[in-house]
Amino acid sequence: MSDVRDIRLCVLGFGHVTQRFCELVQDREGALARDHGVRFLVTAVGTGSHGSWLDQRGLTPASALARFRTDGDRFPDPERAGVDLIAASGADVLIESTPLAHGGRVAIGHVDAAFDAGLDVVTVNKGPIAWDYRRLRTRADAEGRQLRHEGVTMDGCPVYNLAEFCLPGDRVLSFRGVLNSTSNYVLDAMAEGATQQEAIAEAIEAGIAETDPSYDLEGHDAAAKVAALANVLLDADITPDVISRDSIADLTHDDVAQVLSYGRRLRLIGEAQREEGGDVIASVSLTPVRSQDPMYWISGTSSCLILETEMAGTVEIVERDGLLTQTAYAVYADLLTLARGR
Repeated sequence: MSDVRDIRLCVLGFGHVTQRFCELVQDREGALARDHGVRFLVTAVGTGSHGSWLDQRGLTPASALARFRTDGDRFPDPERAGVDLIAASGADVLIESTPLAHGGRVAIGHVDAAFDAGLDVVTVNKGPIAWDYRRLRTRADAEGRQLRHEGVTMDGCPVYNLAEFCLPGDRVLSFRGVLNSTSNYVLDAMAEGATQQEAIAEAIEAGIAETDPSYDLEGHDAAAKVAALANVLLDADITPDVISRDSIADLTHDDVAQVLSYGRRLRLIGEAQREEGGDVIASVSLTPVRSQDPMYWISGTSSCLILETEMAGTVEIVERDGLLTQTAYAVYADLLTLARGR
């Protein structure tokens, strides 16, 4: 097909999300060529402890995944610095999917290196959006680059794309939501009689929580998502470090039972609003909610975000049971958005 364009990808981080993305592309290669006129090729992959791979001729994502799995879940070459792989990749787009470090410094450095090399960026790492969005957005605009980030907040549920493409000319004034699956799952399990330790063990076994779930239970993940949302939707320039944050790490079964006795449920709610003077106030709060509140009904790994807008009014976004495939879809969707722009 002579009218099919190759879009070359440099992938940093090859965990479950990017592996699932490769599978999604494999399942849809024909539709991508027929309906969108594109073919994705991987020219470089970097990992923290599973080797690296570089070849500007490129492999299909399915072939890159097969090479990784055939070699025992690693690539053949030694680990290389992400900035070096970006510079040598000959790619069009960076997929930034490395683990989040506090302050997002590593991922932010990767985004800057991608812009230096003339690449667009798709990130599922919250760091660049939660800690340095305004500067990166300004740089991308000035240099004609694209920075897409649908996967940083609600898996693949359209939040940023909804605001960008479906609310033209409107302004988001505030938002509130349940945004962290692990804490929500633990709160629900405790409400059903489990101890926190039992609830955490169940979440880890189900693949919902990390082996060390403290980042989620202490509200850090929710704060990073709130900062990202505030920076993009409210034009804030804040970081998670300035967001007041509750933790559920010390919550007991008696605490949960007492709230239940009042006919309420505990939810870890992230929210932000723009004040009249222009300042943005944001928080992550452990809140008892009544059954009239939509957050009451958000259970397990589901998420909810409510936007209050200037003209469209209240917009409620609910994702039911979002997990790995949905986050991988966010990468897929962002790449198609970039392809349309190109």
